Amino acid sequence: MPEVIGHRGTPEDENTLKGLRDAVGAGAAGVEFDVWWTSDGVPVLSHDSTVDRTATGHGAISDMTAAEVRLLRTKRGQPVPTLEEALRYVAEQRMTGMVELKPTPTPAQVQSLLAAIRSTGTAEYVIVHSFNRAAVDAVRQAAPELRTALTHEKTEISGAEAARYGTSLNVSRFLATPEAVENWHAAGLRVYVWTANWETAKSAGVDAVLTDRIAPYKRWARTACRVEPTRQ
Repeated sequence: MPEVIGHRGTPEDENTLKGLRDAVGAGAAGVEFDVWWTSDGVPVLSHDSTVDRTATGHGAISDMTAAEVRLLRTKRGQPVPTLEEALRYVAEQRMTGMVELKPTPTPAQVQSLLAAIRSTGTAEYVIVHSFNRAAVDAVRQAAPELRTALTHEKTEISGAEAARYGTSLNVSRFLATPEAVENWHAAGLRVYVWTANWETAKSAGVDAVLTDRIAPYKRWARTACRVEPTRQ
């Protein structure tokens, strides 16, 4: 049965510490969250480049200082956490933390990412991933010991190509066919799929599912794992 990862934590409190805690409380084996950098170089959690959709403020995170971001609140009253705060929770839970880099980081930003990982002792738990191949390359060059992954959608990708970017592949549900997953596994990759049909993902043989619906997934998984008694 695929493991379940909380996609952005939960949809109600995405990319907040409350969202991460609620995902784990519902049974997630890990959490996934998104990272941007403030103008003074601090990595913080946000899916969007601006805070307009998710928080009380307005404008691009890259134009704000960390102190200014700290004053913001989400629509449900939660603060915007720093990456370090999120990773402290990952370390506390000893669980997978999938860190998605939204921009391609500068060398200084890469160092701030690595500093957060090292200061929280989460190197063994973290998977750094991105749609941006240059972002993954930058992390791999700076810290080849870290687990990294390409996040990929729309076009087919071979195991050999995906393996150039790490030990895992985070892929759209539309690409995760049984044949493709077999190819990725043969290349030594652990396969994550996001917002998938759970039965289809299980049948394809993926290793983990990223979903916004942790509790329903766990209920489905319990049912899907039931074994019919053997008839004598």
